[in-house]
Amino acid sequence: MREYIRPADIANEISMKRSLFDGSFLVVEGVTDSRLYGKFVDKNECDIVVAHSKDNVRMSVREIFRRRNDRKIIGIIDSDADRLKGIVHGRPLFVTDCRDVESLMIKSRALENVLSEYGDANRIDTFTERYGEIRDVILASCYPLGILMYISDVNNHGLSFKDPDHASFLNRGNLKADIDAMLDSLLSQSPHSRVTKEELEMQLENELNEERDPWDVCRGHDMVAVLTMGLRDIFGGYNSQFIRSGGVAGALRLAYDKETFRATRLFKDTTEWCASEGMNVWS
Repeated sequence: MREYIRPADIANEISMKRSLFDGSFLVVEGVTDSRLYGKFVDKNECDIVVAHSKDNVRMSVREIFRRRNDRKIIGIIDSDADRLKGIVHGRPLFVTDCRDVESLMIKSRALENVLSEYGDANRIDTFTERYGEIRDVILASCYPLGILMYISDVNNHGLSFKDPDHASFLNRGNLKADIDAMLDSLLSQSPHSRVTKEELEMQLENELNEERDPWDVCRGHDMVAVLTMGLRDIFGGYNSQFIRSGGVAGALRLAYDKETFRATRLFKDTTEWCASEGMNVWS
């Protein structure tokens, strides 16, 4: 049913709430975004509205702010590949510091807190001595996949990146990505793609020679999947044997605290904007 929700539906929901609420509105993409940002909002002054898609956030906020002249509203969207493509969003839309919320959390000390809870200290030490810091290993594992998403997007290749089979191309000993296996896996789940494996290999090689910020490239969904594999198969404790990606993402949200959020560019930019508009969002 969510695919049938239109920006006008979200805008009308906000307008209806406005008749009973004089505070601010924060519009976010999904339920998990609401769970994270809900930890930090001033619930007496701000109401969170879930728009169920990035486009719904963009268009409903624009409708409310510009056409309905209600200025006590902001929207937060994932950066996705926007920074890679040079796309800039005007206020009152704000983007995450990293590609998305999950990557934002893995970049933070929330990762160390989750590893402390679900990891085995001796196994973590052994792994990091051999392969490097876990955060860096996760980034390296996800970087080629993120670049392939970018390549497919800008070239209209039609590759499907929905729920990729990470286990089919990640080494269960060191989490390193096998590029050849990754390409085979993606093409096998993309029956309507418009590109050959050879073309993808060449384009990927060219793009990997470019210097890009991995936090703009790596998708959080993939990073959480890699972290989950690591906890289950390599450096996890007894309580992580059957852990799933949803549980890991939830643990990261719980571990992501107010002080960490206040250090982000997102918090700084939204706070400055809200002050200029005489509104309040964060507690």
